[in-house]
Amino acid sequence: MKTLKLKLTGLTTKLKPIVTIDGQSVVCKRNKFGAYDISYETEKDELEVAVTRELELKARLWWLYAFISFIVSVFGIFEPYYDKKCIDVDLRFKVKLYEETNVKLNFNLPAPQGRVAEFETQNEVEELKNEFQVSTVVKRRWKILLALKLLTWVAIIVVAIVLIARI
Repeated sequence: MKTLKLKLTGLTTKLKPIVTIDGQSVVCKRNKFGAYDISYETEKDELEVAVTRELELKARLWWLYAFISFIVSVFGIFEPYYDKKCIDVDLRFKVKLYEETNVKLNFNLPAPQGRVAEFETQNEVEELKNEFQVSTVVKRRWKILLALKLLTWVAIIVVAIVLIARI
């Protein structure tokens, strides 16, 4: 049985990774220093690892989630932060395995068209893709959501002024 020990360091709190190994989603455990540790056992000699980031505004029912969270969060006051840069992570690589393989990924700060991470390992690693990408779909949806929130706040203020004027 061969073991892959993968460590993800340098991640910001906004960047929560989704790790898949040979198409299967893997649970990432965060240690006390803020890094993610993954231990994966297999009989294969080579694994394909993918690290991605799913943005909420990329989902199929994004508008429903955005509407419900806007209302529940008292009209956006306590709403979760949406990343206005809309940067996706696309990191895919193949690693050759030995009895125990240690791979450490040092993540860079998100920047459009920049490298996602640098590798630290003694094994052979074939980089398939390693770049940040700006998601145009998410960026457009973020702008729509921002415009709708502003219109809602203007409507709330107008209704409040009309109600106060009647008193």
